[in-house]
Amino acid sequence: MTEEKKTEEKTAQPGLSRRKFLAGTVAGLVVGAAATYGATTMMQQPAATPTATTPGVAAVGPVDGKQMTLTINGKSYPMWVNARWSLQDLLRNKIGLTGTMEGCNLGECGACTVIANGNAVNACEILAIETAGWQITTIEGLAAGGKLSSIQNNFIKQSAFQCGACTPGFIMAGKALLDKNSSPSEDDVREAISGNLCRCGTYDRVVLAILGR
Repeated sequence: MTEEKKTEEKTAQPGLSRRKFLAGTVAGLVVGAAATYGATTMMQQPAATPTATTPGVAAVGPVDGKQMTLTINGKSYPMWVNARWSLQDLLRNKIGLTGTMEGCNLGECGACTVIANGNAVNACEILAIETAGWQITTIEGLAAGGKLSSIQNNFIKQSAFQCGACTPGFIMAGKALLDKNSSPSEDDVREAISGNLCRCGTYDRVVLAILGR
């Protein structure tokens, strides 16, 4: 058998051509994509929101939140609060008190420090829905009549800041200390601000500012 005849017979044999292979591959991809889209669409369908009544609280709708009144800087804020909102999120994004800074969001940097019932706390670690009846003070609540408080003026006097991202947290931690102890020692101050981080390294000036020197 000549080489030319062998080539003709090989060409005539049935098999999977390149065209059929590509057509089959494309068809498989389309079917797979359609199946995936269908499954994803089903997953994205919102489930019906259940409702329930929390003991001691009037029925207000979804179980993932409730109507409540927060007291912030001496002002009442009646509002619906989602059970997933942190106090930091509520202060910054729902009420607009952006002086409470957002840092690590893990309770490790102290940038979001506020005073709650007389204590310095990290707002990112507290669920807003838990704060009904609390007395909350933010950095915006320290100035009165357009005038800065003494601790705020002390921070300016000592230049106890550089970028300023951590400054509100330090001021609130210092204010909480001074409200309990008007004449703290340097060790008292350092202990009070031990949960606050300053990436610029202004700790010594922060201590002097809180001591009022």
